[in-house]
Amino acid sequence: MADPVFSPDGKWMWAGNEWIPAPPGQSGQQLNMQDSVIGGDVVHNTTIHNDPTAVTEAVISALQHMGMLGQVVEQAPPPSPEVELPQRLAEGDRVFVNWKNYGHFYAGKVARSNPDGTYLIHFDDGDVEDHVNMGRIKPLDENSEAVQAYIEHDNEAERELIEAFEVFDTTGTGTISAHEYLRILTEIGDEPLSVEDVLNEFVELGIELDSEIDYRALAKFMVASEQHEADGAVKQEVLIKDAAIEGNILSGYAYEHPKLGEGRINSSSIVSVTYDERATARVETKNTVYIVGPTGWIKRPADHPFNPFSVGKKVLIEWNGQWWAGSILEINGDLYRITYEDYSADWDEWVDASRLKSV
Repeated sequence: MADPVFSPDGKWMWAGNEWIPAPPGQSGQQLNMQDSVIGGDVVHNTTIHNDPTAVTEAVISALQHMGMLGQVVEQAPPPSPEVELPQRLAEGDRVFVNWKNYGHFYAGKVARSNPDGTYLIHFDDGDVEDHVNMGRIKPLDENSEAVQAYIEHDNEAERELIEAFEVFDTTGTGTISAHEYLRILTEIGDEPLSVEDVLNEFVELGIELDSEIDYRALAKFMVASEQHEADGAVKQEVLIKDAAIEGNILSGYAYEHPKLGEGRINSSSIVSVTYDERATARVETKNTVYIVGPTGWIKRPADHPFNPFSVGKKVLIEWNGQWWAGSILEINGDLYRITYEDYSADWDEWVDASRLKSV
């Protein structure tokens, strides 16, 4: 029988398909983070058990070692020639900031000027970073379409990842356990990693399975580690089922999502929805095209080809055994809100398809 696989802290044992508490007598020794260079900052012998920031940085390093994340190469934001940085920034100034000196510039504003010449920055996504020097700050022209597109891309990509992580954050703390993230890495997605490989990285960096990961910071780094898609590049197509559209957001169960693997997702804002001759939908967002089959909806959109009636269509409506002229005002699933011709809105009502006929 193969030797059992234990977590770095000795508290958990791999049972072949899940982690279970280790039998009594196993070592629960807490490990320390080894020397690790992350974005130029050296973390030396830091106990990271209860420090989500250090744990997250260690996880980023582990993902880089395993080839899941690339090193961030500095990517300057779109130029803002109409805006010049003054020698001294004022509170409220909008700027781009090289977040944690990782190389990617995120939009934010100056919240405070420090006596040492650095600044407290409040990023648009709610993140905060203090003691940012002028060398990491670039101007931001809010009137530039290129600048706005850059900001929107980051916001949507980051939000998509955060919402995927939130599925596993059942307590709403903004963190997930390293134990849960190990399960995500080794069980979920198109190419899951081996338990042994992930554990080896966690052991090397002192990541205990009951420590907490700040998944918002992790998502932010994941966005930063990716180069922006070239103009005109082909968008990734993702098959999705059990789909529904609410508030210009597509939700459903996705297969082989390039970032999120397999599971339930909420898309970024929908750009367009089109149907082919077989009623297969292409739901396009800024970065992805979601494919929904003819029967892949739990709630069909109002303009779906399988819907016999559409908003604005003139119809005959059955009422009290007779047919009356009217039109459709709104569709909600299999129900239609109709209005009767030559009658006031007091007569408007919701009906099903059995009470409707095409004119």
